Amino acid sequence: MTVEQLKELAEDPKKFLNRCRHHEQRIKMKKDQIQHYRDMEYSITAAIKDIPSFGNKPTSKIENCSISIMAIEEDIQNEILEIQKDRALIRKAINLVDDEDLRQLLEARYLNELKWEEIALLLNHSYRWTLRLHGKALKNISQKAKEAILSHA
Repeated sequence: MTVEQLKELAEDPKKFLNRCRHHEQRIKMKKDQIQHYRDMEYSITAAIKDIPSFGNKPTSKIENCSISIMAIEEDIQNEILEIQKDRALIRKAINLVDDEDLRQLLEARYLNELKWEEIALLLNHSYRWTLRLHGKALKNISQKAKEAILSHA
C-alpha cells in the first residue's frame, strides 16, 4: 500500500473499506440502464438493415440502443477492473489487523458483504457485540495504518 492509501485508511477506515460497495452500486445502476435500452429495443418496430452502418452515424433507434448498451457494458468492465484492484487493497488493509476475530469480522463485512445479523451468527456473538467489535476493528485498523505510515517515514 502506498503512503497516500495508508493515510486515507488511517483517516477514515470505513470509507476506505467501502470502496467496492460504491463500484458495485454503479454496476447495478448501469445494468438497470442496459435493461432500459433492451426494453426500448424490443418495443421498437423498425426495419432492421441488412448492412450495419459502421463508421457512420446510427440510423435506426435499434442501432442507437445497441451502441448505448455496448458503451455501458464497456463501463461495467472498467468498474469490474476497479473492484479487483480495490479488493486487493482492502485485503491488504484488513491483513494489518492482528486479531483473528476482528480480521474475520472485517472480511465478512467488506469482502463478503454480509449483513450485521449474518456476521453476528458467523462469529457467534450478539448483534450489539458485533457492532462494538466492528468499532474496535476500525480503530485497530486506523492505528495500524498510522504505524505503517510512521515506519515508511
